[in-house]
Amino acid sequence: MHDIAPERTSGVLVVEVGGELDIATVVRWTTVLEAAICELPGPHLLAVDLGELGFLSARGAAGLLEAFDLCRDRGIDGCLIVPPGTAVSRVVRLSGLDRRVPVYPDRLAAIAASQPVEMRWLQAQAR
Repeated sequence: MHDIAPERTSGVLVVEVGGELDIATVVRWTTVLEAAICELPGPHLLAVDLGELGFLSARGAAGLLEAFDLCRDRGIDGCLIVPPGTAVSRVVRLSGLDRRVPVYPDRLAAIAASQPVEMRWLQAQAR
């Protein structure tokens, strides 16, 4: 089973994916991402959170690249949220996804990196 849960924060769409992303689920998964990208009123970042993903196949990684290419075509930045040290993080590294798309360890890091420098400074001071 796989779940997809979107969340919007300050011009950022976070899509959390759980379950498996493989040849059996990649079409559904990429269709949901494409619909989210097309329906959004001008997000500047699509962050795909793979923290709850249990399995990522090579076909799933290729589907992610296709979704991020669509983002680029629409002027939207994209990034992955992948906890380090997981099986999914190894696939991201071995497939080369990490060389094509920025990868962050958590949502806060991904969202902070997309904000203007002044906001990053303010966020650092709020801790």
